[in-house]
Amino acid sequence: MDSEYSQDEKTVLLDRDGLGSAQGPLTQFPSPPRYEQLQDRMIYASQALDAHSFTTTLNPLVVAAWEVLSQVVRLKGCSGRENLVTINDRLSSAVTQFETRALQGGVENTQVMSARYVLCSLIDEAVVTTAWGARSDWSKMSLLSRFHHETFGGEKVFQLLERLARDPIKNVAMLELGYLCLSLGFEGKFRVMERGMLHLEAVRDGLYRQIRQVRGNPSSAPVLPTGQRRARSRCIRVIPARWCVAFTLCCLLAMYAGFCWVLARERANALQPLQLSASEPTRTPL
Repeated sequence: MDSEYSQDEKTVLLDRDGLGSAQGPLTQFPSPPRYEQLQDRMIYASQALDAHSFTTTLNPLVVAAWEVLSQVVRLKGCSGRENLVTINDRLSSAVTQFETRALQGGVENTQVMSARYVLCSLIDEAVVTTAWGARSDWSKMSLLSRFHHETFGGEKVFQLLERLARDPIKNVAMLELGYLCLSLGFEGKFRVMERGMLHLEAVRDGLYRQIRQVRGNPSSAPVLPTGQRRARSRCIRVIPARWCVAFTLCCLLAMYAGFCWVLARERANALQPLQLSASEPTRTPL
């Protein structure tokens, strides 16, 4: 069929009636971005990401709670000279940041609330067990009362961990966070119980065993890629067996030559007095 377009022109799209294509875009998007625009957007997105987004850990709860845990460690050595309200505001801000980061990291809201309860209990106990915190009015401004409207979480925390331990595969992130809190010194109800430290150590050991069953034992040796493992095996097989035999024979010959030289030297030293006595003239008596 004849067409108004010549054969030497650029390729054009025609509809069923032989008419030219419309001037609009071929896709549903009004103005697809150019490559340069995409590159700029990718660079901007990488710069806009928070530093906490770049992590190799498997537990987003621990990543989000890292600032809170660091604050707890610093509380142990705090002298208490800082204003109590300032300390409370700083710790409250850290808990709020944890909640925001955890939700942004994709953690379920129920787990975030449970983790916040555990962290608030950890912070409150860390404060009141210090010398300056025991004499303060922290109980009137505790984080647990501020975020959860409760005054003491020393028993509920372990009830929560016991309930979460029934499904360790689903709740391994919370179990790891709870294990870290116990490792940082949280005692809860066991602090006032008889032989409470033994029970607390049993709980902590049980958490560790469940976490290891889910995560697996960490390997001490680094896992090499397949290519590097093959290259290392090739390097080991480069030395032929005959070279090892030749090297061993050379070492034996060197040792034998050394022994012969030492033996010859000792033999010469031993024979030297005899040779001197034999060379002296024998005097005959008159």
